[in-house]
Amino acid sequence: MRNLKPCLAVILVLLANAASKCLAQQKKSIPVCSQAAFAAFKPLPKLEYDCPEGTNDYDDKILKLPVRIAAIRDVVRTLQSFTDPAWWRVDVDNLNACEVHAAAGALTDEENEKWRQGDYQFSLLGNHEMRLVLLPDPCYQTGFSGANAFLLLRKNGAAYVTQVLNGYYSRVENSVGIDSARLNGRQIIEVSTANSLPPSLVSYYFEIDSRTNKALPKKLFQDGHKFTNEVYSAMLMADPKDLGLPQSAAELRVIVGERLAQSFSAYEESEHGRIDANGRKLRRVVYRWNGRFYLRTK
Repeated sequence: MRNLKPCLAVILVLLANAASKCLAQQKKSIPVCSQAAFAAFKPLPKLEYDCPEGTNDYDDKILKLPVRIAAIRDVVRTLQSFTDPAWWRVDVDNLNACEVHAAAGALTDEENEKWRQGDYQFSLLGNHEMRLVLLPDPCYQTGFSGANAFLLLRKNGAAYVTQVLNGYYSRVENSVGIDSARLNGRQIIEVSTANSLPPSLVSYYFEIDSRTNKALPKKLFQDGHKFTNEVYSAMLMADPKDLGLPQSAAELRVIVGERLAQSFSAYEESEHGRIDANGRKLRRVVYRWNGRFYLRTK
């Protein structure tokens, strides 16, 4: 699967500069909404429910509302109907181009420019076998792009759906990415996220259950005496070599070449940190694979 880690952009000037470089690497050319893509295009469902009166959109109680939970179930049922082979054959970029253009044909000059600048919030990521759908939440964290993410797995003509992010929000545009790896014959899914306050990255890991074809949390990381499926890093906001670090020491490179890395780096703020990252003192933490999980070393 092509690595679709988020372009870390927008709110801060440094992030915006980094994003333009990232976008240029990921989008070598502007896709076209071909006739075949437009014929296969299918609008994504909307998450819809009534917002409670007198409740702020940042109140976590919203996440547990029965009407919201029921609405999410409706979304899952709708996404399970995305079984058309033609839809799965079309590249995600081309489907996103159809979403932008709303007709077959090349994007307009204005649409092209917005695409290059990263002004579109894309709701579909992935490849021909696995896709991630991001749906805005109408009531939760509406000022910070509150959203829910659903993983679609295509197998034997069916679409299996698992919600992998619930009430996620960020001030970074297009801040969610997806990647995958194989571990002992099992498929591991990485859902990566980014935020700007503070500049940070969090990645979540799931394993596809061979019986149900659903995504289950894969606890790859030891955290004290507990294990977890998520890992955090402060954002360097610079090329590692510009900070005196090895080029391989970029944040959270857990999956490399569709395999789990033998080791990877994360960063945390510390008053004793030796890394000066735009006024923040960071310390490097290295995680090493022991054959079963990642151990944090110092």
